[in-house]
Amino acid sequence: MLIISKQSVENLINRLENTGELEHCRDEVRRMLEIESELLWWAESGKCCAWQASANLAGKIQLLKDVLNILEEGNVKRATPLLREYASQLHKEEAGIVLD
Repeated sequence: MLIISKQSVENLINRLENTGELEHCRDEVRRMLEIESELLWWAESGKCCAWQASANLAGKIQLLKDVLNILEEGNVKRATPLLREYASQLHKEEAGIVLD
């Protein structure tokens, strides 16, 4: 996954809730975390992403870290609301409604 979309996060949530592919889903969250971390690095270096504030990226990174920690505990029920919040943030960005 090179681009994280709201739909890909919703697919992840569905797999977590319906199939229990916990390990694969944790790997996906790790990859999302890597992507967001790389975007933050680029934004802070001034090389790209002027449209997206570092604070917004940092918030999404923390949210993904929280999701990953919860999934590592095996608690899907606590992780899914956080993933929905993350998907909502992605949806706002896709719609051009990024709030700093």
